Amino acid sequence: MSLLLIDKPEGPTSHAVVALVKRTLKADKVGHLGTLDPFASGLLPVMTGNTARLSDYAMDGKKGYVFTIGFGRETDTLDPTGRVVREADLPTQQAIASLSSVLQAFTGTIEQVPPAYSALKMNGMPLYEYMRATGKLPADIETKRRTVVIHSLELLEASVEKAVLRVVCAKGTYIRSLARDIAVALNTAGTCTQLRRELVEPWHVKEALTLSTDASGKLLPVEAAVLAEKLQPAWTVVPQMPRARIDQEYEVRLQSGNTLTLTPEILHWESEARPASESASSLFLGSGQTLFVCESAPAETTGMLKIQPRKRII
Repeated sequence: MSLLLIDKPEGPTSHAVVALVKRTLKADKVGHLGTLDPFASGLLPVMTGNTARLSDYAMDGKKGYVFTIGFGRETDTLDPTGRVVREADLPTQQAIASLSSVLQAFTGTIEQVPPAYSALKMNGMPLYEYMRATGKLPADIETKRRTVVIHSLELLEASVEKAVLRVVCAKGTYIRSLARDIAVALNTAGTCTQLRRELVEPWHVKEALTLSTDASGKLLPVEAAVLAEKLQPAWTVVPQMPRARIDQEYEVRLQSGNTLTLTPEILHWESEARPASESASSLFLGSGQTLFVCESAPAETTGMLKIQPRKRII
């Protein structure tokens, strides 16, 4: 019941990675954070067992990608798997020379229209299902325009055929839409032809186990011992959350799910971060081989803490 960082190759789906991990570790529950499209590669955090119950705490951090914009064509999916729906002349050399300054307009808080093929729902139906059923965008797609935050946008390489960029952004950002909009700002069409996720805060792809594919694009098997060696403790899914343990004598009370009223001295802290005593806050609390997410708040009795178990992780 732990965290596993995987470097997914281009081709396989995120679901295929989950299936490989589940099969190899013989785990009952396996899930992932933040789906990567098949054409994309890079960091895919995978969680086994009840660690998946921490996903709500883990997806608010920054994301980082390196992506390539292919100029001159736009596809309906905004990636190389789609059909071409718009063509335009390649950008001029003068436009490419101005690209660094153009990117400044895409840094900070910006607005995006999501890709037509995305999981975002409209009238109760994911947009990708709408597109497959009708073959055209909903007339009110503009109502799905959203505000996103781009923390940084770095130009790595540029020519009239393509541009390679590194972006660090907040959750909810569509890189395919960003590629399209940058191309439009250069008076051309564009599609995200390559995408690699480097960062899912606080993890970097450098820490991940790289998977490989065979000639047909199918994931190659990996030994269980190799996966097991890369497993990280469940609490690393939310490393910023305070973490403490209590003595064995309190374990039955913790497992019962009932509220515990304790003196602060009973908590043996295993992280530098600690919840503020004057307000309610979340923490990891364990005893022996158990681990819970709990809510901590001051008790009515002065100097005591009220601990309420919320989710059992181990």
